[in-house]
Amino acid sequence: MMRLGPAEAAELQRLEEELLRPEVRRSPAHIAALLADDFVEFGSSGRRYGKAEWLETAAQPEEGRLSLLECAAKALAPSLALVTYRSILHNSDGSARHAWRSSIWRRTEHGWQMVFHQGTPTTPTP
Repeated sequence: MMRLGPAEAAELQRLEEELLRPEVRRSPAHIAALLADDFVEFGSSGRRYGKAEWLETAAQPEEGRLSLLECAAKALAPSLALVTYRSILHNSDGSARHAWRSSIWRRTEHGWQMVFHQGTPTTPTP
């Protein structure tokens, strides 16, 4: 059975958290480095996004602050990992949106790149 070491799991969580930070989400260069060219996302909105759509939205203002909870990472293959977590989008009006999220990351010669992401709306966990 393939396993991710603690350092690899921590690195993947750090990369997921990095993608939640507004300064990273507004940086086309940073997003371009973190997302694979064949990246696909099924967003919690129900929309499908590719890398080009992510890069186009980089300059748009953020809806709110995102936080990550209950993060777990596991190896799928020698150079592939699955990361799952729960996110909370804290809106400026005080409301919050919760989602379960999953990402597949591929290790390349330049480091990890996200190839797939899905967000599924959920209710708050007690």
